Amino acid sequence: MDRVTVFLRTSLFTFGSADSHVPAGVMAIVGRVVEGPSGGLLLRAGKFLDERGRPLGEQEITLHLPWSKIDHLVVHED
Repeated sequence: MDRVTVFLRTSLFTFGSADSHVPAGVMAIVGRVVEGPSGGLLLRAGKFLDERGRPLGEQEITLHLPWSKIDHLVVHED
């Protein structure tokens, strides 16, 4: 599994409560690719960043990101 940083076209939608699945304002996600199906990218996320690269939180969650939501991604050398 490749470790990647995914840069989003727009922030992820989430409910603005303490039990939301991701922090509000997420514009980049650092994690590991689980698989890349034809409709999007299955990602095991670990870190969430805002539009300035500031950390919004770290939590393990698996997300399916549709290709239309992704601007680009960086594959990190481990």
